[in-house]
Amino acid sequence: MSAVRWLVGLSIGSGCEGVDAALVHIGGLGLSATPAVEQYARTPFLPMVREKLRRGVPVSSRELGDAMSSAARHLVEKHRVDLRAVLLVGLHLPATIPVDSLAEFVAEQTGVTVWCRFAARDTAVGGNGWPITPAADYLLAKSRTEDRILIHLGRVASVLVLPADAKITNLIAFDAAPCSGLLDAIVRQGTREKESTDLGGTKAVQGKCLDDLQNELHGEFSATTAFEAARKHSASLNDLLCTCTHRIVRLIGHGCRQSIPATGRPRGVFVSGGGVRNGFLWQLLQQQFPGEPLRRTDEIGIPALGRNAVAAAVLAGLTVDGVSANLPLLTGASGGRLVGRFIPGDTRNWAAVTAWSAEQMWDYIQMTRAA
Repeated sequence: MSAVRWLVGLSIGSGCEGVDAALVHIGGLGLSATPAVEQYARTPFLPMVREKLRRGVPVSSRELGDAMSSAARHLVEKHRVDLRAVLLVGLHLPATIPVDSLAEFVAEQTGVTVWCRFAARDTAVGGNGWPITPAADYLLAKSRTEDRILIHLGRVASVLVLPADAKITNLIAFDAAPCSGLLDAIVRQGTREKESTDLGGTKAVQGKCLDDLQNELHGEFSATTAFEAARKHSASLNDLLCTCTHRIVRLIGHGCRQSIPATGRPRGVFVSGGGVRNGFLWQLLQQQFPGEPLRRTDEIGIPALGRNAVAAAVLAGLTVDGVSANLPLLTGASGGRLVGRFIPGDTRNWAAVTAWSAEQMWDYIQMTRAA
C-alpha cells in the first residue's frame, strides 16, 4: 500500500467565527512523515450559530455537523480531490463543544472516518491533555539550521520551542498568558454584548497603559478581576484593553526569556492564532523580541489561522500509523499512547483505514522481531 494519503483537519478557533478546514497531503510514515498543507479555508458560521458559541449557548450537533461537513466537502472540491480519496478527518474542538455526537454527524455526512477526542487518552494516563499538538508541529515546522519559536495567540498564548535539528523529545512547551479569550471577554462585558472582539486592536490602541492597573493583574487573571481592578483606577474600556494587551505580551516575553535557553544558533519567531490580526498586539509583541522580526507561521507552511486544523489532520495520520501522538515529557502523562477515538465512515472508507492500520502494525511487529 502506498505511503501517501490525503487527510482533512477541522477545527473551531477561539473566536468561534467559523470552521477552519485544512487539506493535508502526507508522504512517509510515522515520525518520518512529510506532511504538507495543500489547501486551507475558513468557512464563516451563520451569525446566530456564531453568537451562540461565543456566549456558551448550546448549539445542536446537527447544525455544527452540517457546517463542518460542508466545509470539508468544499475544501476538497476546490482542490479537485475526490472526497473518497481522503483517508481520515481529524476533528479539533473547544472543550465546551460535545465532540462525540458532532463527530458522528461528520462521519455520516462525509463518509470519511473521523478521529477526535485526542486529549482524553492522555488525561487517562495522568497527563494534562495539553499540549497535544506538538508532534504535528514538529513534523511541519522542524528545521535543521535554526531554532524555532512558535507562539500561538489563541484563547491562551502558548509557546512551543523546536531547537535546530531536534529530536521530538527535545521540544519545550508552555502556556505563557491569557490572550484572545480574555480580550474578547472584556469587549463583550464592556459593550454589554454589543461587540464580541476588538477587531485589529483598534480600541486598545486608543487607550492608555496604566502601570498601577497592570501591576494588579497577576497570573491567569480573568475579565471579571480585570474589571474590578479597572474600577479602582477609573480606567475606561479602551484603557483596560490597552493595559491588558501590554500585560499579555510582557508575560509572553518573560516566559520566553525564562524558559528558552540561549544556543547561539539562528532563531526564527513565528506566530499563529487569531491574535495575528490584532495589529496592536503584534506591535507590542515585536518589542519583546528586538532584532528578531516576527513572522506568521504561513511562511513555514502552517496557516496562521488554521494551525489547529492542520494539527488535527497530522495527528490523525500519526495515530493510524501506530505512533503515540501525545508527548509525556510535555503533558505529564505516565507514557505515550495511541490517542483519540475513531468514528467509522462508510464501509469502503473504514475498510481502507483498518487495512492501513493493520499494515503499519504488521511492519512494526516485523521490525521488532528483527531487532
